[in-house]
Amino acid sequence: MALVALGGAIGASLRYVVQSSFDTHSGPYATITVNLLGSLLLGMMFGAMSAGMTVSEGVIAILATGVLGSFTTMSAFAMDYVEVSDSSITSAIVYLLVTIIGSIGLAMVGYRATMEILS
Repeated sequence: MALVALGGAIGASLRYVVQSSFDTHSGPYATITVNLLGSLLLGMMFGAMSAGMTVSEGVIAILATGVLGSFTTMSAFAMDYVEVSDSSITSAIVYLLVTIIGSIGLAMVGYRATMEILS
């Protein structure tokens, strides 16, 4: 539990740094960035494990559950979607598709690429 909490503090801090680097009027781009990057990194981590890299439960707890779990954010995605949909349903649908398809796609790319590199 302590490792997850430590990782969570690190991930949330990193998300704050990334989101703070975006202009306040940049819309959902900061949330898209952290969600896509986090998905890619998690895919890479699990790709490395599938390729035979030994990763302890502690490392999984701190990095996957803690850091990446708090770095990515479903709640911010949901609120960004609500705000974007107020001004443009088309933009909201694009945001939805980019986030969901992009996150799943980048997780798959990270997973498969890392497996290929390490195998």
